[in-house]
Parts: sequence; C-alpha cells; structure tokens
Amino acid sequence: MNIKFLKIKLHNFFSFDDAELDLADMGYTLVEGRNYCKLDNAYSNGSGKSSIFNGICFALTGETAQGVSSGIENIFADPDDCWVELSFLADGNSFVIRRYKTPWPRMTIIVNGEDKSGKGIRESSKLLASYLPDLTPTLLNSIIILGQGLPSRFTNNNPAQRKEILEKLTKSDFMIQSIKDKLESRQTELKTILREKEDSLLSTNSQIGVYDLQLKKYKLDLEQYKLDDNSEDGIASKIESIKENLQSITIKLDSFTAELEKYNNDIKESTNEYNSLVTNSNNELAEKLKPFENDISKNTKETNELYAEIKSLTKEIKKLDSITDTCPTCGQKIPNVNKPDTTNKKKELDKLNEEYKSLCNEGKQLSANLEQIKKDHNSSIAKKLSDLNSIISSKRESFDRLNNEKDSLIKQKVIGSEQLAKYENFLLNYNKLIENINSTEEIVGNLTKVVNSTTADIADINNHLGVIQQMLTLAKREFRGVLLLNFIEYINKKVKQYAQIVFSTDQLDFILDENAIDINYLGKPYENLSGGEKQKIDVIVQLALRDILSKQLNVHSNLICLDEIFDNMDAIGCSKIMSLISALTDIESVFIISHHAQDLELTKDNSIIVEKNESGISSIKIV
Repeated sequence: MNIKFLKIKLHNFFSFDDAELDLADMGYTLVEGRNYCKLDNAYSNGSGKSSIFNGICFALTGETAQGVSSGIENIFADPDDCWVELSFLADGNSFVIRRYKTPWPRMTIIVNGEDKSGKGIRESSKLLASYLPDLTPTLLNSIIILGQGLPSRFTNNNPAQRKEILEKLTKSDFMIQSIKDKLESRQTELKTILREKEDSLLSTNSQIGVYDLQLKKYKLDLEQYKLDDNSEDGIASKIESIKENLQSITIKLDSFTAELEKYNNDIKESTNEYNSLVTNSNNELAEKLKPFENDISKNTKETNELYAEIKSLTKEIKKLDSITDTCPTCGQKIPNVNKPDTTNKKKELDKLNEEYKSLCNEGKQLSANLEQIKKDHNSSIAKKLSDLNSIISSKRESFDRLNNEKDSLIKQKVIGSEQLAKYENFLLNYNKLIENINSTEEIVGNLTKVVNSTTADIADINNHLGVIQQMLTLAKREFRGVLLLNFIEYINKKVKQYAQIVFSTDQLDFILDENAIDINYLGKPYENLSGGEKQKIDVIVQLALRDILSKQLNVHSNLICLDEIFDNMDAIGCSKIMSLISALTDIESVFIISHHAQDLELTKDNSIIVEKNESGISSIKIV
C-alpha cells in the first residue's frame, strides 16, 4: 500500500478553529510554534504543532498518536462541531476522509469522487479498513510520526515488551495466532470427530446388544416350531398333495361351470321362445280383435252422440212444458201468451230412446263377441305355453342340482385352500425365522466390524490430538522466537547501517534473547546510555522499524514527521540525523517539529509557524 498524503483540514480540532496544510512535495519543512495564550504560560509548547499530525492519525484511525479519542474538541471555539478532513492517494485511488468527533461520531468517505460512506461510523470504518488494511496508531507512529514523547516509541518499553510490540507490528503474533488457530481449529474438529466416533461406538454397541437380544428371541421361537413329521419336507409334501386336490376340484368346477352355462343358455332360449310365443299370440289376437274394436268404438261413438241428442231434446221439452198462458192467481188467460205444443217433440224423443236402446244392445253383443274371440284364442295356445313351461322347469331343476354340486365342490376348495394357506404360512414363518436369524447374525457381524474400525479410528484420532497438542506447545513456547528471528536479523542489519551514518560505527546491536529484545551500543545496554545517545538510537531504531514494516506490510508513505527528536541534541548530532533522514529516498515531505530549530541550524525548504492567539485559537502560517 503506497500512500501519498495531499492535504489536511482541521475544524475545531484541539486548539484550531479552521486550518489546513498541504502535505505533498513540501521537502524539509520546519514547524515552529508561537503561544500567546496567557493561560498556557508558554512560548512554544502547546501552540498546536503536533496536533496537525495527530489529525492525520485521527482521520485514519479515530485516535491520536497518543491513543486519545476524547477531549479533542476546541472548547474556545465550537466544541459541538469538530472534524478532520484528510485528502490522499492510495494505490491509484483518490480518497477524501472526513471524520467527525461531534456532534456525533461519524465519517464520510469519498473514493474517486464517489461517496462510499456507510450508514454509521462502524460501517464506514469497516469500509475504510477494506481499502486501507493494517492502519493503526502504532503503525502510523512507526512509519509516519517519529517522536520522543509518544507512548508507542519502541525504546520506551522494556526488553520483554519490545518483543511483544515487534510481534504485533510485524504480524508475527498474527501468524503465530493463525497457526495456533488452525491447530486449535483442527484440534476442535478432531475432538468433535472423536466425540462423534465415541457416540457412534456407544450407539453401535447398543445396537449389537439389541440385535443380540433379538437373535436370542428368534432362536427361542425356532424351538417352538414342531413340524408334524419332524421334517420340513413332510410339510412340503402335504402342501403339494393339497395343491393337487385343489387342482382336481378346480378342473371339476370348470366342467360344472361349462355345463351350467349350457343349461343357463338352454333356459334362456326356452324362456325367449315362451316370451316370443306370448308376444306373437298377443299380436295375432290384436289383429283379430281390431275389426270388432273398431265396431265397438263406432257403436260407442254413435251411442254417445244419440245420448247427447236425447239429453238436449229432453231439456228443451221440459223448458217448453214449463211455459203457462193463465195467471196462477186468478186463473184468467194471459194476453198474447200461448202455451207451446210439445207433442211432436215428445214423439221424436221416444223414437230417439228406441234407437239408443237398440245401439246399447248392439254394443253389448259386440263386446260379447270380442270376449269369445279372446277366449277361443287363449285356449288354442295354452297347451303350447304349458309344454314350454314344463321344459323350462325341467332344465331349471337340472341347473339347480348341478349348481348345488358345484357349491359343494367350492366348499371343499375353500377348506383345502385354508389348509394350504395354513401349511404355507407355517412354512413361510419357519423360513422367515431362519432368514431373520441369518440376517441378524450378519448384522451383528457387520456391527462388530464397525466397532473394531471405530475403535481403531478413536485410537488414531487420539494419536493425532497428541501430535497437535505437542505442536501447540511448540507454537506457544518456541516457534514464536524462530518466526521473529528473520525480522530481528533484518532490523539488526539496518540499525548497524544507520549507526554507521550517525555514530561512524556499526557497534549498535538489536538482539533477540529468548523472550526479550536487547539494544546495545558499544556493548552497553540501551538503558545505561546517555540521553543524547538514547535520542539518536531512538531515531535509528524507529527508522529501522519503518523499513521492516514497509517491507513486511508493503506500506509506504510520502511524508514523515519528526516530532521534537532534535531537542537536547547538538548541531553535529542534528546533522548526522538529517543525513540519515536524507537517505530515505521514498519520502518527499519531512516535517520537523522543534523548539530549538534556530539554535540547531537545521536545513529546510519551507517554514511553518503554528501560532496560538490570546483566545487560545491556533492557526497555521507558512513563512
């Protein structure tokens, strides 16, 4: 990851209200401070010089170089609106990150001009980590910000702590943890498999117990099967005999069925002949009766018409007879009223009644003739029908007799079939029991093989777990030092190279001693050196760490900030350190923060003054 920082903007961050600074192509830039705030009672300290570069760390990680994440708002300006905006390039992408402290923690991320911000600070931080992995305050303090007063200064720790910090910085602890995690994961996996195998073994042994009990039951049931002739062949012989008898019965039944079918057909034919004779006779009778029925119909019609005429004439005569021409009170004749004469009409009525009587007698005679014809006809076919009925009855008797014999054979067949089913079921159960015994014995044999195989697997897994435990012990105790040794050798080579520039000797040693890292100069431990020697060695070690981190994590930056590393150092020491810094070819901006820059006559390309006014507000001025 190659980072090129472009610009930083500060808004109500520490002592600043609104300030910004270009970070790219600044060469050697001297950063001095002026503090006019009487409350601080200082001239240069507290002006806000380090806050600029703390802003870089805060924008990227949410913490300052000192690990601070709270109390960074400017109480003299607007503490309810505090943020830092950092513009930079990383691996071909353009980034603008603005991290807010207030009014609530949040962050906006602009990547190549497009807003990629998450819904909340966690989501945005996760997104930023996906673009810029491994960026932590410790890493930034090792690669970008080098300062005497920083808590993460490597030499500020005791030898045992140095080893732990180097492991974290180089991710060797991560690699060790990764190995441990993989071993522990495999250990957990094997333990899970072991538990499954043990459970399986327990389950299989339980199954064997169940099948053993079942096998005993099958064998006990087998003893209860007492074959009639003490042989399986005897039962089979009886089954065969019954089958032969059933086959003979079936043949007879088939013969009876054919005869019954013949009788049934004969009965149907005779019945059809009987029905046909009845039908033809009825049709013949209908033809004979048709003329008489027509005469009767004609007679009936004439009789009904004459009756209607008689009824009408009778009514008319009755009406005429009811007319009177005398007053019923006085007996005198009524004028203009004549009583009609009905004599002729009554004679006509008598004549009609005679005709009606004659027609009725004629109708009775026609009906009598019709009945006689019916009687004569029925008498002529009665014998034929009687003969046919006798034939049908005789055939029905033969059919019923044969059908009864068939029913008897069917009952014999049912009884034989039941016996056959009984013996076949007996033999089937016997064979099934033998089959169950053989099958169960095979299952028990297979389960026993599974038990033996599972027992062997459990022993093998336990052996693997023993090996993994030994490897975990090695990872926890010895592998850590082996893994770190390559880094130690590289750093030792670098500190010797840099010591040659600063001290004109390479007698500076960076040594791994079991679980501690010792730093010796001219054979003396770092803790026993003078203040000036320690300051120079601090810079050498920090730059060597910067090299190993750049190589190991592939993290490169275009700037470095030297925060008060020259204080208490003479001009020769400063010159040597500047020569060392000049050897860093990947840096285009070197920001030098110092209280005594004028006294040390540091080489510079630009000068920046961070000035805090009487109100406690800082600003940046480029001189």
